[in-house]
Amino acid sequence: MLAAIEPRPAERYVYRMKLYVSLAVIAVAASGCNIIGGRCTYDVRSFDGVGDAIQGGASAATAQVNLSEQRGSIVRQTFVWTVTGSLKGHVTSASFKDSQNPSVVLLDLPVLGPDRDPILQGTADSREGATVAGFHDILVAGRGGIELITDAPSAPAVVIPITTVNASGWVRPFCS
Repeated sequence: MLAAIEPRPAERYVYRMKLYVSLAVIAVAASGCNIIGGRCTYDVRSFDGVGDAIQGGASAATAQVNLSEQRGSIVRQTFVWTVTGSLKGHVTSASFKDSQNPSVVLLDLPVLGPDRDPILQGTADSREGATVAGFHDILVAGRGGIELITDAPSAPAVVIPITTVNASGWVRPFCS
């Protein structure tokens, strides 16, 4: 009769480690997480907002903004804005501000020429050197606004407060 051969402790250790590694790989593959393919290595969050500046009971300017951020293996922040309204042709400068500190310009927003339809429209991207860090927290807190400086004596400065349409916290796409 053959005698059972007892594996040595070192062999049992190696066998267990192989088993644990195999189970971990199977779990990651079965979960749908694409960490192995490099797609599950960053987080994203976003904000969509709108605002309306009322002057004399009517809308003088309307704003739409979008902020998207990525952190992790991909780092990027992009702020997009569009402002339209009856102040077209009267706006001389514009900026994004925090209502808690209105004397500080966080981002200058270029005014489009009189031949262009919106008053303002543009994008600020951190990959192109723009600094938009902290905008998400300001916007979500309801403190963000676009200030328009005009040549109209009745409205030399108009602030468009931005309200939340949609805001998401950090999520990891491509992972379950």
